[in-house]
Amino acid sequence: MHIEAELDDVYAERLLQLQHRLQKPLVQVITTAIDTTLAQLNSEENDQPSPLYQAFEEAGLIGCIETDEQLATTYKQKLDFSHKHGRVQP
Repeated sequence: MHIEAELDDVYAERLLQLQHRLQKPLVQVITTAIDTTLAQLNSEENDQPSPLYQAFEEAGLIGCIETDEQLATTYKQKLDFSHKHGRVQP
């Protein structure tokens, strides 16, 4: 298929940035954008979480707790920070 399109300056620059960052010919940049968009739409239609959400969940960064308290003010007493990495604060 042959596609001819006229982009404004902003989108022309964005397309060139994508091409530069991906280090791919323009045709591959466009096909990658199409594939990525279709995958995202299919994921949304199937109620599947996004790849970013899945990665965060697998890393243990997503969770919840039950509390009747005002967690914004009492979180230090309610959450277990024993597995936290880094410097111990007094």
